[in-house]
Amino acid sequence: MIAVGIVLSSSELPDRAGYRLWLLLSVVGLASVAQLLKVDGPTPTSSYDISLAFYGFTLIVLGRPEVVWVAIATGLVSWLWRRRDPWYTQAFNISALVISLSAAGLAYEWINSGQGPNNVAGAVGLLTAIVLFTLINHLIVGLVIWLVVGENFATSGVFDRITLGIEAALFGIGVGAALIWLINPFATFLAAAPLYLIRITLQVPALQRRAEMDAKTGLFNARYFNRALEKELARAERFDRPLTVVIADLDLLRNINNTYGHLAGDAVITGIAGLIQKSVRDYDIVARFGGEEFAILMPETTPEQAQPRIEALRAAIDAARFEAPTTRAVIKATMSFGVAGRHKPGQTVTNIVHSADLAVYQAKQNGRNQVCINSEPG
Repeated sequence: MIAVGIVLSSSELPDRAGYRLWLLLSVVGLASVAQLLKVDGPTPTSSYDISLAFYGFTLIVLGRPEVVWVAIATGLVSWLWRRRDPWYTQAFNISALVISLSAAGLAYEWINSGQGPNNVAGAVGLLTAIVLFTLINHLIVGLVIWLVVGENFATSGVFDRITLGIEAALFGIGVGAALIWLINPFATFLAAAPLYLIRITLQVPALQRRAEMDAKTGLFNARYFNRALEKELARAERFDRPLTVVIADLDLLRNINNTYGHLAGDAVITGIAGLIQKSVRDYDIVARFGGEEFAILMPETTPEQAQPRIEALRAAIDAARFEAPTTRAVIKATMSFGVAGRHKPGQTVTNIVHSADLAVYQAKQNGRNQVCINSEPG
């Protein structure tokens, strides 16, 4: 956008077709690059990209038909470059974007009535365009998630205030850059600073999430688990609710490593992590404590209620067969589980985890591949 302002501002006839074409192609190129440099969001499935700013810029400077073409071209470039998503997924993304941008453009044109942005009606039109674009885009995505996955707006978090605010801010920065361009194209670079700062800021949640994850399995690490357990235990104490902790230990991992190699051991650990993750509820928390030890936090659950679920998990692991790149052999593994929970007021995180550890030890002593409950108050 900076380079475009410097090159094209020298034109004496800014409305001529050549000027608009070069500006349109330049925005398409910059928006495509911006979309390829997506920033991971706070969850594994969320992401942000600063191409929204270029859509806002194009809508105000060039108009509604042009911003539609920018959205289509940018979406196609992104899909052709990555080729990770099915074509129909990218087609939906482009369609949702086109509908949202068209609605925002129509609202701006209707409120503004062709008078330009430098008046009260123009300011109201700009604000309306920003709000409409953000809400309609999220509404379309939320409805599809509801129909396909079955998650309503509250469950999917599609109308989370932080997400809405970030996307509205990105689109709004583009609108602000457009206003600067209309006054003085040379000064458009002023919009680059907040755009850069927002992009850097958006990386923070993803970095925090990586710091809380175990790189090998994709589960949470022990540090995150302990913090989550402290919060859940405090809530359970406040409302006198049950809470269960499960400690799971992979049986005889050393034998697997010695027989098939450490890469095979890693494959078993990763496979078991996937089985555990699939077996828990959405609000349970699974973590890898390190080595062959895992932990599960089950809020609103007594150890007795947790036992059938953990027994089913133990049986699933016992029945599973794991493959490794270093051997043609199919590897079998088992796990021992210790279950403990909050029995009385005043228990600490250390008490409950220690009780679950003792139950794991008892399962090992009893011959491994078992689930043991420590019903003794901590």
